Amino acid sequence: MPRPPDPVAAGGTGGTDAGAPVLRMLGPADRRLWGEARLAALTVSPEAFRMDLADWRAGGEERWRARLDDPTALALVALLGDRPVGLAGGLVSPDGVPELRSLWVAPAARGRGLATRLVTAVEEWAGERGAPLIRLVVLTGNTPARTLYERLGYRRSGARPGEHLMTRTLGERGA
Repeated sequence: MPRPPDPVAAGGTGGTDAGAPVLRMLGPADRRLWGEARLAALTVSPEAFRMDLADWRAGGEERWRARLDDPTALALVALLGDRPVGLAGGLVSPDGVPELRSLWVAPAARGRGLATRLVTAVEEWAGERGAPLIRLVVLTGNTPARTLYERLGYRRSGARPGEHLMTRTLGERGA
């Protein structure tokens, strides 16, 4: 299991700093915080996710709780004080490729590099597993996210209806 990010290196002082959000790796005891962050993401930015609030209420919450119990998965929340302002996850897919999942930053925290910090933390998690690349899926209408990923070195590697598949070779960074 990877070590939790150092709060000072992550840009804060353990979750109480009113300036830069702190990245915190979550585990099974953090279900309330993970649920709060996930519900905020689905409420504020429903267009960014395949799952919506109705899906959450119809079993999505249990899937997210199971992710916190999975020792091979990563769940990160960005905190500003005690308020979640971002989240990201990492999962190893059935074919063994690590995937960046569910990146979200609250509107008030955007434009400050938080999304890049979250992506970088998930990439480091994938790299610790010896993975040569990381993959993600972005909805075709989510141009801001696709633009961010392209800026960070992700390239389109396929498509499914309504989605772009993107990958990045770990150890390489976009311009």
